[in-house]
Amino acid sequence: MPTRITRQKLYKTRRGDTLIEVMFAFAIFSLVAIITLATMSVGLSTTENSLELTVARNELNAQAEALRFIHSSYVSELTLPPCESDTPITEKCQQYASLWEDLTKDAYVMSSSTSASMNALTIEYPLLDCATAYDPSSSNYLAKHHAFVINTRQLLARNNLVGGNISYNNTDAVVRAKNPSEPDNLFFPATLNARIIYSTATGANGEDGENNSTSGIQSLTDYTRVARVEGIWVIAVRESTSLSSRPKYYDFYIQTCWNGSNSNTPTSLDTIVRLYNPEGA
Repeated sequence: MPTRITRQKLYKTRRGDTLIEVMFAFAIFSLVAIITLATMSVGLSTTENSLELTVARNELNAQAEALRFIHSSYVSELTLPPCESDTPITEKCQQYASLWEDLTKDAYVMSSSTSASMNALTIEYPLLDCATAYDPSSSNYLAKHHAFVINTRQLLARNNLVGGNISYNNTDAVVRAKNPSEPDNLFFPATLNARIIYSTATGANGEDGENNSTSGIQSLTDYTRVARVEGIWVIAVRESTSLSSRPKYYDFYIQTCWNGSNSNTPTSLDTIVRLYNPEGA
């Protein structure tokens, strides 16, 4: 008799988990897994957003510094004679004057009835849809406002080219927005974030892994031509509404717009660089 009681107690202590206990344990495991995955997803999203903002800010700052460099070079050379086609390489001249004039010749003219604001340019900011900037039927159309970017890898002084007798073209340094139907248009909506993609002199895309591989070794200086401009542009705005007078300054609106990888709304950064015309210019 005592042996039977002992066996019954032993059987009770060796019973398996009930269905409720298994479901409860599975629920706890699922909750922990979901929280872990959600935390990892938030961390990855934050990292991606930070990288996108950093790249866009670097591109924006590069455009601002290039504008300041061109302007300061232009101002410092005002006392020098103009550069001519036959000017010797050893002779100093106004090497950046034509580039500065090219940046400002198509500057947007504010209406006298509006204030100097982004809305006065009829450009909605921040853009609710980045694609509208590339749509010819939109009031935000870039080519309508003579948008451009500066090729920071082509800011060469006119006479600094090899041999000194090669004509320097401003189009090497300034890339302007054109109608999307034109084959030489380089402005496109951002596929990742705001950026400028460079290529070789022959047009080979700098993002092509084959061109960057060690099998076909190429110098980094080969990538000096702009292949694509994605989600970034610059618009020059005159201070004066009278085309017959020289404006006191120019405002350069540098804007970016792209659809983030983890956001349903566009992300945008912008800044304004004001550069004054020197006295007597």
